Amino acid sequence: MTVIDLGEVRDEPEREAPPPRPPRAVGSPLRVALALAFLLATVAAAAPVSARVALVVPARLGAEAFPHGDRLYVVEPAEGEPQGTVEVRAYALPERAPAEAGPPDPLWRTRLVAAGRFWHVQTGPGTVLFSITGDQDDGQTVALDDGTGRERWRQPGHPWSDPTGILLMQTGGAQGGTVRSVDPASGRALWSVPTPPEAATYTLRGGRVERIVLAPATGRVEVRDPRSGALVHAADLGLGEASGHAVVAHDLLLVVRPPQGVVTAYGLDGLRRRWEARVPMVEHVNECGELLCAPGGNRFVALDPATGAQRWTGERWFGVLATRGDRLLAVAPGPLGDRLGVLDAATGRQVADLGSWQLLPWYPDERLLTVRPTVAGGGLVVAELDVAAGRAGVLDVLREASGNCRSRADTVVCRLRTGELGVWRYPG
Repeated sequence: MTVIDLGEVRDEPEREAPPPRPPRAVGSPLRVALALAFLLATVAAAAPVSARVALVVPARLGAEAFPHGDRLYVVEPAEGEPQGTVEVRAYALPERAPAEAGPPDPLWRTRLVAAGRFWHVQTGPGTVLFSITGDQDDGQTVALDDGTGRERWRQPGHPWSDPTGILLMQTGGAQGGTVRSVDPASGRALWSVPTPPEAATYTLRGGRVERIVLAPATGRVEVRDPRSGALVHAADLGLGEASGHAVVAHDLLLVVRPPQGVVTAYGLDGLRRRWEARVPMVEHVNECGELLCAPGGNRFVALDPATGAQRWTGERWFGVLATRGDRLLAVAPGPLGDRLGVLDAATGRQVADLGSWQLLPWYPDERLLTVRPTVAGGGLVVAELDVAAGRAGVLDVLREASGNCRSRADTVVCRLRTGELGVWRYPG
């Protein structure tokens, strides 16, 4: 297989280049942080990567690449087939640099008819699940056999698979939709419940789905068991009268009322009111470590989830993207795009300014990998954000890369200037 020779890795100069245009968001069935691709950080100290693995994978115009686990899936328009037909190929990601030159051989390849863009990959027991957008609906999910690439089933909606083997499929729309539990092997529905137009929210612990929360704009809120669909709690909280919307965070149902600047918290167990807080200019609420963050304007307020008491205010920040220990990764506007800083979770004090980068989509507890254009000579710099230490450490300089990057765990995939796909692995 061809190995990309990127030359010696050096520290980048301190002055910054304008960040690249971010790639299209890689969506999430939960429509959460996996859709955020912000621009971040200046380079801190760099060191040569001793265990980097690099290879080139053939790809044509319009190809999409999805690293997942120990595999790379490439989806591209199929040659000689009607429009809407794609070829899907699965490649094994090597643990060490290939010994032989030439393109890698796929583990399998298959052709599918699918109208829409492939945007996300998940895996279930023996299956790989591809989410496909739709022009007029929620799109669909296609399940392929992980060993052969054979299509097992397809159906409307977005999937969510948890480590216990539960596979939930959700559809939506202006008239509402459904959330249903599906057998991963056959696609057979095990149970199904209707959802409001606002869709359903899943509460997670360690990646495991603990509850399904249905919070319509008007009517009663429902909490359901994800293994049976059974109703566990229900209450009419007067959401229609509140002129607001509901958010789930830290085992709370939070009713956010922007016109009144009020956030009201209800416990998910019993849906009883816990507290109410005045938060001027509040727009939304989300988890930020052990706290709740309520963004509004060019600032956000950190709240205690137990009492609603205000802990501190981040005056220069839009909000928080990730948490590592007692440090928060916060985003703010900057002259060359959005910038990132590291805040102390206890006080909100800024402890580092990381500058401007393009943060690649990540999952909770995964490495935070970023790219930005090199100052001179073309290509991209790859860095890993160490939020706890307040620095961005350079991993590599990809001279042949042109952009359109994705990452997962320790793998980065970018389009090359030649049109092919470059794959780089950075074992931790």
